[in-house]
Amino acid sequence: MFGKLTAPYRGYKLKDFKKAVVRRIKLPLYRGEACECPVCGAHLSRFKPIYKSFPRKLRETGFVYPLESFETLNLAAYSCPSCDSSDRERLYALYLRERFAMLDQGRRYRFIDFAPSLALSRMLRNIRCLEYRTADYFRPNVDDQVDISRMPLYTDDSVDMFLCSHILEHVPDDRAAMRELARILKPGGFGIVMVPLIVGVTETHEDPAINTPAERWRYYCQDDHLRLYGTQDLAVRLGAAGFAVQRLDRAHFGAAPFARAGIADNSVLYVVEKPAG
Repeated sequence: MFGKLTAPYRGYKLKDFKKAVVRRIKLPLYRGEACECPVCGAHLSRFKPIYKSFPRKLRETGFVYPLESFETLNLAAYSCPSCDSSDRERLYALYLRERFAMLDQGRRYRFIDFAPSLALSRMLRNIRCLEYRTADYFRPNVDDQVDISRMPLYTDDSVDMFLCSHILEHVPDDRAAMRELARILKPGGFGIVMVPLIVGVTETHEDPAINTPAERWRYYCQDDHLRLYGTQDLAVRLGAAGFAVQRLDRAHFGAAPFARAGIADNSVLYVVEKPAG
């Protein structure tokens, strides 16, 4: 039993395993039928709110936008009490399950998950038609250690799908990273590209003079972020790299699936595709 519980956490920090034990103990308190996690399949009465330290830090550092203005962030229903998936990861799962249903189950598709989350990674490893690989620049517990702005490990047109979630805001040369993602993606392939966004902010705020932890918290919402993207500018940068960009919101997925998965109404999924031919 102990081995079965620890197996998914091998290579991760001890705190990840401890959190999993606590979640298992407390899960009966959240059992119900009002909600369902599309990552792990748990039926729940509710999701857990975001951890208190994040909004407290933003208030303390004077973040220039209201907490409620984030696009794709459900403060009241942030994490799954069963698998710990965030609301944005549950949004990814809704879309990926939709796309996977259209795949040819008789072939293999290469999927690269950059900076993987533990919960979604477990889900993706169980999709039998995927050749699923994880990638990160710093973490040792991944399949491939790569700098996303320069990835000679992956040849041109060699990847069918990828997930790049909340990475580009950390990358000094984000445009190079976008070009690399476009280079490795096969024509006709797709990816999910997500970054922190603020509703109504269309232009990216990027200033080299904002270079202290406090100032980056104030303007970029985290001390290791190098910019705060604008919604229109993000699409322009991705388009310049060679992608066709889709913005999928509640109208695409439906109000009921959003509510059942604990996804905020203003959530938007950014899907990129590499035109075929």
